[in-house]
Amino acid sequence: MSEQDKMRLREKLLDQRQEIFEQYQRFEFDLQALGERDIEMEDEAQKADEISLLDQLVERDMDKLEEIDLALFRIAAGNYGTCESCLKPISLERLEALPASRLCRMCARKYDEKLKKLPRAWEIITRAELPDEYKNLGNKELQMVILENIRNDGRIDLNELEIYCRSGVVYLEGGVPNENERQILIRLLSDVMGLASIIDHLKIRELMWGQEDLSPAGETAVLGTGEYSAYNIDKISDDVIESEEKEILYDFPDRPPAEKE
Repeated sequence: MSEQDKMRLREKLLDQRQEIFEQYQRFEFDLQALGERDIEMEDEAQKADEISLLDQLVERDMDKLEEIDLALFRIAAGNYGTCESCLKPISLERLEALPASRLCRMCARKYDEKLKKLPRAWEIITRAELPDEYKNLGNKELQMVILENIRNDGRIDLNELEIYCRSGVVYLEGGVPNENERQILIRLLSDVMGLASIIDHLKIRELMWGQEDLSPAGETAVLGTGEYSAYNIDKISDDVIESEEKEILYDFPDRPPAEKE
């Protein structure tokens, strides 16, 4: 598989991820609308069924998100497109249709016939251990070490880069100006620092929010929920605070607040 094919499939995975988040937002809106209906409405039983359906759909989508993250993890690790069962390449045609595929067509058919299930995607992502020098670091400490290495390297634009960690997994969010810098960042984390679990959600584009929004130092890298620059501390939403308190991942917006556009 060529690098261009991988880049194209990576964009497909990111688009699918965004679609799931947008769908989830619609589900939340529908659920809120159901809760605001008259409690004495005759179709109360139907309301309960609809809420149950929404919950099931959200759970299914969470599984999809984990599968997408596993595919992005493997692209960063350089082993994307290999069947988990027979270890042979998955056809490009199948990946074009199902970019998060973990099995080739033949193995997928065998698994279906025998009702076999693959390990959870999250189990595979977190299977790799941290290098010895990082094992005793907490999430925020590991974030700081990563950022220090990036600064010392000096080749990566930090203006729209967001980094946070969870259970030894490094999440890359936001954007970088070009594919070359993304590749440099991945190699720095994997080859130099020895970090094996990297989930790459980076967008490749010009700076998302414009040069006029940058801090005087020209650096506004975010270290994840719980670590924010003084520049944007007043803009943190209640959603971010809630996600930190519940220890769940927060999906950062890819656009500035309305007044900053």
